[in-house]
Amino acid sequence: MKRMRELLSEYCDYLKYHKNYSILTIESYQREIEQFIDYLMKENINCFEDVEYAFLRGYLSELHGQKLTHSSINHKLTSLRSFYRYLQREEYVKDNPFLLIESLKEAKRNPDFLYIDEMNDLLDSIETQSSLGRRNKAMLELMYASGLRCSEVVNLTLSSIDFSRQVLLIQGKGNKARYVPFHDWASECLKEYINEDRHLLMDTTKQDHDFVFVNKNGKPLTNRGVQNIVDRIAFCYDSTKKIHPHTFRHSFATHLLESGVDLRTVQELLGHENLSTTQVYTHVTNEYLKKVYDKSHPRKK
Repeated sequence: MKRMRELLSEYCDYLKYHKNYSILTIESYQREIEQFIDYLMKENINCFEDVEYAFLRGYLSELHGQKLTHSSINHKLTSLRSFYRYLQREEYVKDNPFLLIESLKEAKRNPDFLYIDEMNDLLDSIETQSSLGRRNKAMLELMYASGLRCSEVVNLTLSSIDFSRQVLLIQGKGNKARYVPFHDWASECLKEYINEDRHLLMDTTKQDHDFVFVNKNGKPLTNRGVQNIVDRIAFCYDSTKKIHPHTFRHSFATHLLESGVDLRTVQELLGHENLSTTQVYTHVTNEYLKKVYDKSHPRKK
């Protein structure tokens, strides 16, 4: 029987070369499974085959004791359920005990978004007197203009921008390509950054690559880098608000729906495979409309 960590390494190779999963997804699976292996070793279990349903009840109690949310626990269960499915198919184990564990119920949570005036104020608050400031301005303007995911921002290349038609060629989840437009203001900010600041940042360490958004050393930005930029700008704007990179994507979708754009169009712009994923934004817009109605109708007490 192969050692547990060897099987995990084999599984990660399977996800990479056979399932074509992204690096971030694979790292997430690996992290969840490694934590489970640590728990097994603490309980003196040295083989995946020895894990039974009764043991998993104790594992669930351990997770609850860590004060994890139902969403976090369900994510771990999904990772381990998939891993055991692989082990079973490769005949490393006979059964998949995680099939007996039901996912926990999660409270429905609407996506975080900013109202239009808040988003405008936030974007206008960005300092643009420095190269990094103009980079931040261009990046966040584009994120709101096109509803980009954080990973799509860091992977954006110069060759994927068509300034003449003002569209981006985006490689989304599962390497699915889509074209997304961007408006005049985002175009101007992006041109200024690319033409005046990007090459200056890259020259500091003689970088040579095609990625649009770079850090102070000219290297491609990472997801963590984007998160840190958003955190700093959001804190200066309003330290009481919960603002993260996805807030720009959520606000993009919400504002389009509020303006009358149909759900199918928003689905295409966001790159959602299923319409049900996009429909979460209709709950936000419905709540917004109800608040406006309650506040504005003359016969509403």
